[in-house]
Amino acid sequence: MPETISADNTHVYPAEGGLSSLQKSLFGVLAFFFAIHIVFWYLEFHAGVSHVVASTTLVVFVVGCFLTALALPWLPLPGQRDRTKWERLGAMVIVWVFIALIPRFIWELPWLLFFDQIRDGVQHGALWTYMWSPILLGGDARYLNGDPLIVVLEWIAFFTGLFEAYAMLQFFRNGKRFTSIQLSFIMGGMIVEVTLPAVYFGVEIANKLQSMTSPVEMWVKFVVLNLLWCTMPLVTYFWGVRRLARQDLAVKF
Repeated sequence: MPETISADNTHVYPAEGGLSSLQKSLFGVLAFFFAIHIVFWYLEFHAGVSHVVASTTLVVFVVGCFLTALALPWLPLPGQRDRTKWERLGAMVIVWVFIALIPRFIWELPWLLFFDQIRDGVQHGALWTYMWSPILLGGDARYLNGDPLIVVLEWIAFFTGLFEAYAMLQFFRNGKRFTSIQLSFIMGGMIVEVTLPAVYFGVEIANKLQSMTSPVEMWVKFVVLNLLWCTMPLVTYFWGVRRLARQDLAVKF
């Protein structure tokens, strides 16, 4: 169906029934994300693969999931072959917001609320805690020790995520269209998203990387895993600035 132009010269996209090919593909990536944790847990605790190899490789796969999800809007999937670069960028930004949001609720909040149980499970190889294992054991000892700075940063990230989640919920309820306030929530959240890693990296560098265990794990689990959080928030923020300036608040997704 063709898009229409509203009286205020903004794009209004028709509602689509069911899941789009992009959304189905994203659910596939999400399913793969959870499945690989089971696979690498088995390799480490039942196939004799060392923790360093298993956990580091798992993080590489996790980053691959993130990059795959971000690449999907640019692929010639059914229903999006005729999209413009601007429309594809918008879809990628929406994907990124989900990538930033989901860990808030499935990784960071449980770590904050059930720290003792998760740490005990990680130290004893419990499957349900393997999602935290690569970071707590060999990734960043501050997460294993419950460092107060990390706790504060994660609470800030979580409460910021609540505003972002509200904006995304309203975005879908309004037919994939933001209001200016909702998009401002996303943009404000992105400022926090890029500031927290700066503090996270800066403090650890100032402390001479004392929470890291090995160069390989440092680069993969500390640097590579967090690179998207140092770049994509900036892309999202300036994308939002342009959207607000043009009052182009509907996004194809």
